[in-house]
Order: sequence, then C-alpha cells, then structure tokens
Amino acid sequence: MLNLSKTFKMSIIAAATSFATQAGAHNVKSETSTLPVIPAGGSAEVTVSCHGHHYAISGGYANNDQLRGALGPLEVTASYPKSTKTWAVEFTNTSGRPTGAQEANATVFVMCGHHRW
Repeated sequence: MLNLSKTFKMSIIAAATSFATQAGAHNVKSETSTLPVIPAGGSAEVTVSCHGHHYAISGGYANNDQLRGALGPLEVTASYPKSTKTWAVEFTNTSGRPTGAQEANATVFVMCGHHRW
C-alpha cells in the first residue's frame, strides 16, 4: 500500500483547492441587444462589460439577425477587447438597404476573470 507523507498529502489538497478556486474565478456574461437602424454598408457596435474586480479574458457573439435568419446580411466585422473590462463586437449591414427599427438583434458574450491581488 502506498504511504504518502502528511506534507505530500497536504500539498495535493492545497493544489486541488487552488485549481478549484482558479476555475471558479471565471464567469461568462452575455447581453442581448436590439441593434439600431443600420444604413446599408454601415455598422453598429455592441459591447458587454465585466463588473467589479473582473476583467475581460475573451468574448464572442450570437448573431440573432432577423433579416434572413442565421445567414443574413449582418456580418461580424470585428470582435475584440475594447478595454480591460469590455468586449465589443461590430456588426456590418451588407443587405443593400437600411435595417428597420428592431429588425435585428445580437447577443455578445464576455468571459470575465477575477483579479488575484
């Protein structure tokens, strides 16, 4: 039978606790926004921010474009960290006509990490 020293057992427990704490320090926040009227060839930016002592690690989007379904004329032309706390996604209207009021919406996601100092 394997006999582990008390110190070694405590280091395994400490490492597991540290890993669990680190994994729990992240969360995903999302916001769904109705896009404004976007002229043909124009763009609109949607942002979502982390709160408190959290910072943006990564982000993404769901294009809920209602113009022509998932393959519609709203294209994502940028997805980037706008600041240390904010993720931004830019949607460009490639339909050849302005979008109507409340015709399209999008969901933007940000993964937030917690400062450890």
